[in-house]
Amino acid sequence: MRICQSCKTKNVDESVFCRKCGVKIEENPFICGSCLYENTDDSLFCIKCGTKLGVAINEPTISFATNNREAGYNQETAIKANSSAQFDYNVYMNGSPVANTSEEKQVSDVNFSKAAAPVQKVVEKPVAEPVVKEEVTISNTTGNSVGNIVNEGVVAKQGDWIYFSNSGDKGTLYKERLDGSDKTQISDEVCFCINVVDNWIYYRNNSDGGKLYKIQLDGTGRTKMIDDSVDCVSVVDGVIYFVNYSDDKKLYKINIDGSGKMRICDDKCMYINVVDGWIYYCNITLGQKLFKCRIDGSEVTELCEDESMHINVVGDWIYYRNLTDGGKIYKMHLDGGQKVKLNDDASSFINVVDRWVYYGNLTEGIKLCKMTVEGTEKEILNKDQSVSINVVDNWVYYRNEFEGRKLYKIQTDGSERQAVC
Repeated sequence: MRICQSCKTKNVDESVFCRKCGVKIEENPFICGSCLYENTDDSLFCIKCGTKLGVAINEPTISFATNNREAGYNQETAIKANSSAQFDYNVYMNGSPVANTSEEKQVSDVNFSKAAAPVQKVVEKPVAEPVVKEEVTISNTTGNSVGNIVNEGVVAKQGDWIYFSNSGDKGTLYKERLDGSDKTQISDEVCFCINVVDNWIYYRNNSDGGKLYKIQLDGTGRTKMIDDSVDCVSVVDGVIYFVNYSDDKKLYKINIDGSGKMRICDDKCMYINVVDGWIYYCNITLGQKLFKCRIDGSEVTELCEDESMHINVVGDWIYYRNLTDGGKIYKMHLDGGQKVKLNDDASSFINVVDRWVYYGNLTEGIKLCKMTVEGTEKEILNKDQSVSINVVDNWVYYRNEFEGRKLYKIQTDGSERQAVC
C-alpha cells in the first residue's frame, strides 16, 4: 500500500500517481499506515494513534524488574512485542468490516428487581409485605471523563452500570453492572467515544462511517444525529462537543436534541477537554501546541509551544504527553505556567484520576503503569501491551495488543486482572 502525501488516499503498491487526486506519490515513511496522520520527520511511532512507523531504527534498550524476568517476560519478548505492535486505528476511524444495518435493533432491558422471600406468618402478628429492592438511578451531567474521552472512550459509567465497546463481539455496544454481572448487548453497531447522560448513550458509530449517534439505555430510539464523521465526543451540560473529521478536524458543538450545530473555531483540533466553560485542545494547525478557548469560541489562547497529545485537564493542572521531549509526561497550570516534567519514559494513553497518572509506558513495551501526579511512586501494573486506557472507580480498563485488543480490566493496585469480554 502506498499513501498519497497530498490527500492521504490509500493506493495499491504499484501506483505511481494517486488514484484520487492525481499527485505523484512520494515515499514518506512518516505517514502513518493506520490513521494516515503525517508525523514529523523525527517520529518513530505515530503521534496520533501510536502505530510504529515504517522508519528504520535501532530498538530501544528496555529495563525490566527482577520479577518480570523470573516470570519469563524478558527483553527479547518485549522487543518482539514492540516491533509487532499495531494500534488498529483503522477500525477506530474507518469502521468495522461488519456489514452495516439500517434497521433499528431493540434490546429489551431485563427486570432486575427481585422480590424478597415471602415473610412467614406469625400468630397474632401482622404479616409483613414482601420487600422489593428498587435500583437507585444516578444520572450524569457529563457523559464521560476527559481521560477516557482522549483514550477512545471505550468505557463509560452511570450509576451502577458501565457501558462499553465489547471487543469480544466486534466492538459492539454493551452494558454490565459494576460487578460484571447482567451483561447485555444494547446495539450491534461498532462504537467508540461513549458518553452516557440520563437515558441516552451518545457514541461514534463506526458501522456508519464514524457518524454521531444516540440510543436509549434499553437499546431503543436509535438515532443518527448528524452525517459528519466525528471524534473526541464530549457531552457536557446538554451540549455535545466534537472534532469534525468531515470538516478537516475543526471543533464543533451541537445540542443533545440535534439542534444548534455550529463550528466553534477554525483550528484543526484533537484531544479536546471541555472543563468549566473552556475547551482545551491540541492545535494541529500550529504543530499540536496546547490551546484553549471559551465554549463559544472566544478568547483563543496559546498555552505552550510543546507538541502535545493525550491531554487531561484535572483540577488546576493540564497533564499531557510532550512529544517535543520524546513523549514524556508533563503538567502545567491552567494558565500555561509552572511547567513540570513528571517522568523520563516515552509514554502514551495518559489518564489522570485523583492523585494518580495511569499511562502506557512505551519504554517498557507499552506496559500499564501508574505514578502520582507529582511524578513519584512509579509502579508497573501489568505485563500486557496496554492501549486505550480508561478508568472507572477502582478499575483500569485497557485493550491488550497481545490479544487482538481484547478488553481487560485490572484493579488500580494491579490486582484482579481479568478479561471483560
